[in-house]
Amino acid sequence: MADADLNRAADRALEGKVRQLVEAHGGGITVQVDDAGDARVSLKGRCRACPSAPVTMGALVRPTLLAVEGVRSVSREGGVSRFAEERIARMFGITGQPLDEEQS
Repeated sequence: MADADLNRAADRALEGKVRQLVEAHGGGITVQVDDAGDARVSLKGRCRACPSAPVTMGALVRPTLLAVEGVRSVSREGGVSRFAEERIARMFGITGQPLDEEQS
């Protein structure tokens, strides 16, 4: 999938449930995916500094984007570590990227 196509696919994946939830809380969300398939999410507005943002990322945004063919990782600008977000996802029973063995 070409870079522009992958970016469109990732943005479309956020439409609906994810974007509605973020916007309902006074925020916004954007995503950029590089050629390697690494997605970088930016939360805007009230969601940018929300203490629940790691839960939103780990339980909703990360699994949604990882389901897009070609996306291999997801991170957030100014967010907690991906390891913390992965632990949060596991708390909710959502599978995603496994932790590196040395971080377990």
